[in-house]
Amino acid sequence: MPLIKDLIEVPERVHQGDFVLKLTEGVSHADQTLRNYVVTPQLERAFDNALGFAQQALNSGQSKAAYLHGSFGSGKSHFMVILHLLMAGNTQARAIPELADTVARHAWVQGRKFLMVPYHMVGARDMESAVLGQYADHVRRLHPEAPIPGFYQAEGLFRDAADLRGRLGDATFFSELNAKSAASGDGGGWGALEGGWNASSFDAAMLEPPTGAERTRLVGDLINGFFSAYRSIASDGESFVSFDEGLAIMSRHASELGYDAVILFLDELVLWLASHASDVNFVSREGTKLVKLVEATHLQRPAPLISFIARQRDLRELVGDSLPGAIGVQFTDVLRHWEARFHRITLEDRNLPAIAQKRVLRAVSPAARLQLDQSFDETLKLRKDVLDTLLTTEADREMFRQVYPFSPALVQTLIAVSAALQRERTALKLMLQLLVDRRTDLELGQLIPVGDLWDAIAEGDEPFSEAMRLHFDNAKRLYTLRLLPMLETRHNCTWQAIKLGQADAVLAKSLRNDARLLKTLLLAALVPEVESLKGLTAQRLTALNHGTFRSPIPGQEAAQVLRKLRDWAGEIGEIKVGEDQNPLISIQITGVDLEPVLRAAETNDNQGNRRKLVRELLFDQLGVKDTGSLFTRHDFTWRGTQREV
Repeated sequence: MPLIKDLIEVPERVHQGDFVLKLTEGVSHADQTLRNYVVTPQLERAFDNALGFAQQALNSGQSKAAYLHGSFGSGKSHFMVILHLLMAGNTQARAIPELADTVARHAWVQGRKFLMVPYHMVGARDMESAVLGQYADHVRRLHPEAPIPGFYQAEGLFRDAADLRGRLGDATFFSELNAKSAASGDGGGWGALEGGWNASSFDAAMLEPPTGAERTRLVGDLINGFFSAYRSIASDGESFVSFDEGLAIMSRHASELGYDAVILFLDELVLWLASHASDVNFVSREGTKLVKLVEATHLQRPAPLISFIARQRDLRELVGDSLPGAIGVQFTDVLRHWEARFHRITLEDRNLPAIAQKRVLRAVSPAARLQLDQSFDETLKLRKDVLDTLLTTEADREMFRQVYPFSPALVQTLIAVSAALQRERTALKLMLQLLVDRRTDLELGQLIPVGDLWDAIAEGDEPFSEAMRLHFDNAKRLYTLRLLPMLETRHNCTWQAIKLGQADAVLAKSLRNDARLLKTLLLAALVPEVESLKGLTAQRLTALNHGTFRSPIPGQEAAQVLRKLRDWAGEIGEIKVGEDQNPLISIQITGVDLEPVLRAAETNDNQGNRRKLVRELLFDQLGVKDTGSLFTRHDFTWRGTQREV
């Protein structure tokens, strides 16, 4: 049979930036973004929703914000880029066939002028420096001639300096400023060479960006010379006004530049907050500023602010476990307050099959596509119980065809794993990684087993949740220190030898197949809420790893798997197998490795201690008091008479 890599474009390796789009880069490389974008019916409705939301905000003249909700890898950044291009009037974006009806319905966009600001929140210090600072940088690139928005506290300093200059006159003002600057020594001895401040250098310095060298020097000289009350500006760098006041300034600034509204694309804002989950004060302080996007104390916002906020998961899920008791309840109340004021646009996981088909599972030719379709048709002839397990209740056969040689059960699992564990391993990237890992041996007609997903996630970024990080670390430790060594001993083969290509092919295949069972159980322990991993039996484990186990008698694969698992459970206590005919099977992940504890107690496991334990248990059940003497005497009443034993 031909290899899958001969029919589907499978690269030799996965690169760090694959399928990860930075919003600002997506806008600047619009052609490439549009070429790779897939519009499904659900996404078409989401674009209609987003444009209608923006129209409502514009017509009402009120600032509004919407969560763009979707799992990791659901395409939130790509969605924002396409929405940005649509509202900017990009002809290529407006010509996407699947969006024709939406574009026609929202022709109002053409007559409006929007200032669209793309943000990348990860790494930001606080909301002010991120939202206000990045706005100032963006406007400076678009309108270098425009005045600097008054976000910075230094702007107030410059206004006071201008007033003082007007009262004193230029000659006196600059004479005193230069004298005090030279006396303070702030110029580092360079004042004489620079010639001090004059009208032209003073005005030029005020027009520099906040990080400009001359502007910074002027701030220091003004504070030392005239305005010592502003000293916090010099110590903190360019400090910002309050977030609420800054948003009002932003609105006025954009309006003065001729814009009808400001569109803020806040990519990964909730992810940024979640990355500080362990710092309760930070999350509470910065998180509560979000509501200022829609609720303003300073009501002067002539150009409404329309915000789209990317959200992977509800912030309550991401940081709730890190907040103890009453603090957690208080934070939940704050989040509930936000929810009522934020619109919600959802990018559903069911978009993934169509996106994966175009971006990950591209056939190399029409002939290759035909071969894949024919092979898939053969897969549909599997036994009903196997096919039902692979399909799950959420998928149909057409979705299965789109993701083949993956199964809907595997896709469902990797979406959940991607959301629970790590940012960089998005669903599409995990799919590509699985194809790359099996590049040299995955044949047409084979499905990728669910158990293979474990290897793709074992290396990578740490989970955001501290509880999940500990759980994941314990799972990896259990597999590395207990489960894998047990399999290596039984198969007389090591995983290292397999990786180096030095292992016997038959032994290596047998070890890999058995490992897939245990890896599937570990995945079920990590994301137990996933439908495909609930209620695992030998039959379901076999189906999820279809093709891994074969039996001389068709249909007996599950019995073979059950025997293996009962055998392993006798050696590894964390493997749990029920007692009934079709038992539930699971792996219990604990934070304490009991094996060393039991080994340390082996010296006490002898005949004398066993007899002593049996004696204590027996006496306890009979109600006999053990005096510790050679002969124990027990008085009791039997048939109305007192007896002694």
